[in-house]
Amino acid sequence: MACHACQSKMSRVTNAVQDKAETIWDHYFHSNEANKSFRYFLDLPPSVIEKYIEKGVKPRLADLYKGMGVYEFPSTAINDGTHFNFNGDVAADTYHKTDIDVKLLKELGVQVYRFSMTPTRIIPMAHDHLPGKVGIAYYNNLIDKLIENGITPMVTLYHYDMGLDYVKIGGLTNSISYTYYTNYARICFENFGDRVKYWTTTSDIHLAAEGYSSEHFAPGYQEQIFGGYSDYQVLHNFIKVNAMAYKLYNEEFREKQQGQISLAIDGVWFYPKDPNNPEHQKAAECARISTFGLVAHVLSTGQYPDAFLETIDRTNKREKIRMNRVEQFTKEEQELIKGSYDFIVFNYYNSVKVRPMTDEEIANELNLKRRDRGYFMELNTTTETEVYEGFLNCLKWINGTMNNPKIFIGENGFPEEDGIDESEKKIAYHSGILNKLLEALDENINVFGYCVWSFLDTLEFAFGYWKKFGIYAVDFNDESRPRSKKNSFAFFQQLFRTKKLQIQN
Repeated sequence: MACHACQSKMSRVTNAVQDKAETIWDHYFHSNEANKSFRYFLDLPPSVIEKYIEKGVKPRLADLYKGMGVYEFPSTAINDGTHFNFNGDVAADTYHKTDIDVKLLKELGVQVYRFSMTPTRIIPMAHDHLPGKVGIAYYNNLIDKLIENGITPMVTLYHYDMGLDYVKIGGLTNSISYTYYTNYARICFENFGDRVKYWTTTSDIHLAAEGYSSEHFAPGYQEQIFGGYSDYQVLHNFIKVNAMAYKLYNEEFREKQQGQISLAIDGVWFYPKDPNNPEHQKAAECARISTFGLVAHVLSTGQYPDAFLETIDRTNKREKIRMNRVEQFTKEEQELIKGSYDFIVFNYYNSVKVRPMTDEEIANELNLKRRDRGYFMELNTTTETEVYEGFLNCLKWINGTMNNPKIFIGENGFPEEDGIDESEKKIAYHSGILNKLLEALDENINVFGYCVWSFLDTLEFAFGYWKKFGIYAVDFNDESRPRSKKNSFAFFQQLFRTKKLQIQN
């Protein structure tokens, strides 16, 4: 059993002798893009918002994955706008609270702590001959403290926080950026691989790509211009760089370090709105093969599935687009990609229902990628039972597609509203998910670990601090960022210490 928290303190530091260079999220927050984006949407008349939703333009993918519907904004935020004036300069301040947080993790009883490293702490100036000594020392101290307390470190190398300087060359759309990534990964393996035995190359590549087709996620490319091209390029490059990192570890580190490499897949189960309608069934399968299923298929075969390529080709022909927006991997790339993992990290929060878009909806759709997919997602329409069953369905789908891979549940969580105790709902959610995990184990699906999002309340990217996933609460109004146990603490402590699920009354 494990806990997960993003391990970063954002800052606007550009000097190589300092601990960290500026990232795309630093810039996104400090340039007030998050505030402007949300304020623009909230200022629209309700009738206009309805039209956006009907067209599938809003909410973003992140709404779906973290269970945040568009109508859930606190009224105070809508009234005065101040709720969106946030940044990540301090966040939960885990950067300065290593001793405190490791003590809390031990008290909680976790066996594994999954956290992310910030690339601009490791290589502030992009080049591997100028490593960040302060950042490396920080992570060495964290890893040592975890091990001293009997907690296994599980490290994610990239969690959407690319250095801002890379944007000048196109960021993740430029394949040269991934040469720098390989250098970064090598430094991490060299400095931490003697103690870190579980690595994730990148987390949730669909979300990482979202910022290249949406102004609502860093770096904030406009969706009407770049959606359906640049986001596909990012996915393409990410899959290749994961394989490059896997190859690097095999050739230079595996024999001595004996670690394992993974890639994290963010998953949602898609139900047909009308389960008896064949067209709705096709829409649900298209949704699966366009999102988490796409990554699973490529990793297991080295190739994009034909069904995915056909959706893009259909749009190109319909709209007379002459650009080849996605190319199949070359034979050499396919050999590199196929099987480039030791285990899969799977992240799950929710499920949704989908239906085919009408011809009119497709014609009015502003985003090219959504026109490719041709389905409309209806949020907040699944029952609790369907959410739990969707988790098991995802595991079955991955298990079948990837021929029984090792799976680690990297993120799974229930958000509580700011200032509202929803511990009973939170416990019920995790109990429902874990009961389905037991069913998966009974069916010989090879899940070897489960991780809760999250250890602490933290910054939820463009959604700020008003959704609280933590087991420990953080008071963000206090400069010292004190932690306190939530009412669900005892449930998780018992779960982590005994690995047994208590029957709820």
